[in-house]
Amino acid sequence: MTTPYLPQTMSDIVVDLSHWEAQVDFVQAKTAGIAAVILKATQGTGFLDPTFASRAVAAHAAGLLLGAYHFFDTSDPTAQAGYFLTTVARTGIPMLMALDFEPSATNQMMENEAGVFLSTVKTRVGSWPVLYTGRWDVAPAQRNFQQCALWLAEYGSDPVCPPGWSEWKLWQHNDGQIGSGVVPVPGIGRCDRNRFAGTVSQLGQWWPSPTP
Repeated sequence: MTTPYLPQTMSDIVVDLSHWEAQVDFVQAKTAGIAAVILKATQGTGFLDPTFASRAVAAHAAGLLLGAYHFFDTSDPTAQAGYFLTTVARTGIPMLMALDFEPSATNQMMENEAGVFLSTVKTRVGSWPVLYTGRWDVAPAQRNFQQCALWLAEYGSDPVCPPGWSEWKLWQHNDGQIGSGVVPVPGIGRCDRNRFAGTVSQLGQWWPSPTP
C-alpha cells in the first residue's frame, strides 16, 4: 500500500512540475493538501514545455494557486522575458511568475543579464517575479535580485540563504527522491516539494503579488 501524502508542516503545500512528471491529477493533489503548483513554461528563447498550457488550465480548474517559471540561459535576457511573458499570457490565467536561475558557475555577467530579465518582467506586469536560486549560484546577489522574493533551492533541514537575502519565502527542500520520510503526492507521484514561510491563508494573500 502506498503511504498517503501528508504535509510535514502546514506550509509544505507547494509543488513545482515540468514535462518530466508524466501523468498528473490536480484534483487528487488538491484533495491531498497541495495548495499551489508552479509549472515550467519556457527555457531560453525557443523551448516551450509541452505540458505547460494544458496543465495550467487543469490546475486552475482544480482550484490550485498557479505559477509559471522560466529557466534562464545565456541568450538575450530581454528576448527571454518576452518569450516567457507571451507564453504565460496565452493561457489567459493570472499566475505567479518566477525565474529559475541556476548557472553552472557563479558569473557576475550572467547575474546582470538575469537582472535585465527580472526588470523587464517588472516593467511589463507591474511586479517583480519570484527568483529561484541557491546559495552557491549567486555571489554577490545582483541588485535586482534583492527586489524579488527568494525561492530557495536547498535540500536538507538547515536552509541557508544566498548573499543578499535574510529569509526565504519558498523553500524547495526536496526533489521527491532525496531525504527521509519522502512519499509520493497523490495524483502526481514523487516531485519537487516546497515550503512556504507562512500559513495556507497567508500563501493565498501573498501569491497574487509576491514580495520578499
